Amino acid sequence: MTTQDIRPREDVSTLVEVVKMPELNSFYDSSRRRHMKKNGEVFYVQVYSHSTHFAGKGARVMLAMDINNKVLVEQKNQELNQVVRDHKNRLDDILSSVNEVIWSCNAKTYETIYINDACLEVYGYTPADLLGNDKILSDIIHPEDRFIIANALKKIVKDGKAAFEYRVYHKDGSVKYIINQATYKTAKGGQPAVINGIAVDITRLKSMEDDLTTNRNEMQIMLESITDGFFAVDTRWHFTYINKETEKLLGHSRQELIGRSLWDNFNDTDLLFRKELQHAVEQQVSVHFEDYIPAMEKWLSVNAYPARDGLAVYFRDITEEKDQLLRIESQNKVLRDIAWIQSHKVRGPVANILGLAQLFNYNNPADPINKEILDGLRVSTNELDDIIKEVVDKTNITITS
Repeated sequence: MTTQDIRPREDVSTLVEVVKMPELNSFYDSSRRRHMKKNGEVFYVQVYSHSTHFAGKGARVMLAMDINNKVLVEQKNQELNQVVRDHKNRLDDILSSVNEVIWSCNAKTYETIYINDACLEVYGYTPADLLGNDKILSDIIHPEDRFIIANALKKIVKDGKAAFEYRVYHKDGSVKYIINQATYKTAKGGQPAVINGIAVDITRLKSMEDDLTTNRNEMQIMLESITDGFFAVDTRWHFTYINKETEKLLGHSRQELIGRSLWDNFNDTDLLFRKELQHAVEQQVSVHFEDYIPAMEKWLSVNAYPARDGLAVYFRDITEEKDQLLRIESQNKVLRDIAWIQSHKVRGPVANILGLAQLFNYNNPADPINKEILDGLRVSTNELDDIIKEVVDKTNITITS
């Protein structure tokens, strides 16, 4: 057999090249080669050779060491390393696409050992600026919030995790509000302990929160200044807000009423007030109505508007208006009676007086018929006087009321 017989066919050319090399006059490391067993199985060997003479001819002494297991392990490691690299690249792609800053630092030195690309948007610095440099992240912390960071780091080491909110200066000089959640990972296998975290830029949310607070305060000032009563209840009909006017109308302070049921003050199930408010909640429609509340001895004009978490109710005491309307209606009735008297009762006596006056004998006052006419006039005049008194009485009632 020749050396070619123990090599795979596709590897023979490399063998021939090595053997024919004229400079191979001494020791030579042929590196890894493939050999083939009698059964055709291919395996890796490490081949070394040295020049010599044998039987008067130039020859080479060859040493082939079986390194097949080592090579297979290395190949497997390469495959695993490639898988790790692929996973790392995918993870880097994912972490680079999120808006939150994902970071990791040495738990002892606080040196940044990983940070994703989101740091450029949040802090104004690239990962290259921050990796291995803990001074930048330390310097951009708002001076008034440095104690927050110091306390948070102590808490992370003690409890293993912490969430904290603070301010930083962006590279462009603007102030950013950050909320950070961090966990402590203990040292293992000679690796240092690290702190891993996620930093979220909540500046926009903070601005919205401030706007909502301002709007809420302005709304509260407005509700406190209006002359209408206003209250809000939740889905269980418990008071959640009461303005000053409601305190006056209900005769209780807000401290007494907040958290209590609305129906403690309006417990009459037959009240239109109760039925309409329940209708507003059940049908999710706004309602307007007027109702008399016996317990308060008041008339209320009510507007109610359903909300996701309950009901908002505006109401106004219209008792005086109602009383005024009743007085007006009473006066109108009297005036209608007076008008009826004038159009019906007065007409008879006046017609009689006018008729008798035409029959009076002005040429002969001594005419006996004149006496009868005067008696008739007296009767009609008395009737007219009674009617006038009735009108006067009704007029006095109207004026008094």
